Amino acid sequence: MQATTSPIAHIQRAIGRHLSHARKALLDEKLDDDSVHNARKSLKRARSGLRLLRPLDEKNYQRGNMRLRNVGRRLSGVRDHRVLLARIAELLADEDKPARRKLLLALRKDLYNTRRRDWRALRSHDALERIAETLGEVARDVRRWRLPPESNGATELAVEILYRKGRKALARSRKKPTNEHLHEARKQAKHLAHALEMLGNGATPKKTKKVLSRAEDLGDWLGDDHDLAVVESRFIALPQADEKPKRKLRATLEKRRGRLQRKALKTADKLFRKKTRKMLARAAERASVSAPAD
Repeated sequence: MQATTSPIAHIQRAIGRHLSHARKALLDEKLDDDSVHNARKSLKRARSGLRLLRPLDEKNYQRGNMRLRNVGRRLSGVRDHRVLLARIAELLADEDKPARRKLLLALRKDLYNTRRRDWRALRSHDALERIAETLGEVARDVRRWRLPPESNGATELAVEILYRKGRKALARSRKKPTNEHLHEARKQAKHLAHALEMLGNGATPKKTKKVLSRAEDLGDWLGDDHDLAVVESRFIALPQADEKPKRKLRATLEKRRGRLQRKALKTADKLFRKKTRKMLARAAERASVSAPAD
């Protein structure tokens, strides 16, 4: 007979594994962009796991989520600037107007300098050790959460909240596609996908794979859109640049962003439909009946 454990304990252990992976990546002697990227992915999965536990203890959730969010922000600079530099390289490859190329080259130089400063700060004395210590403390705190006597149904409630937040984020993005609204829709799609993965414990039925694929596509398109929005805001802020090439380059970026947003929102309609809601509910119900022992 297969050993079982409670779904809550299973989620707690999954969070611990993700945080352990993040610590290992950051303490690697060959720390590089890929290490930071892997650590950030593990952090995001751990935060998604915390959302599945949120109905059990709001105070502990807020504390743990805040600490992981702060760690993520410490890591975001070195990774984000690498992505932005890649976007600028793509724009330079397609741009033949000298004034616009000059603008992009000035922004590239500024990002290179900022990226070097971010790496120095991350590699400074005991910075990584403090981050690793924080991750270890959060993992211990999650393991020690005192569960209320009536914890049945917590995962079902959590996935319902995740679904509703995703639907609301999509509605806001359609009504007013600001950078903030689109970024929030992307985050909610990732939380939904991570929740399905965690509740399934590696089992991915065909329908679940389709949902995960849609969530990945949505994340990629809105991620590219977000990158272009940041590039746009950065070159607009350059004080020494002429306004005309700024306007021309902005129009180019807005056209690209429009295509990305249309594809993303079309996929989001499919991702957050009622079938996905039922799939989440079934995954949570199955986890509540029998979760495999880790």
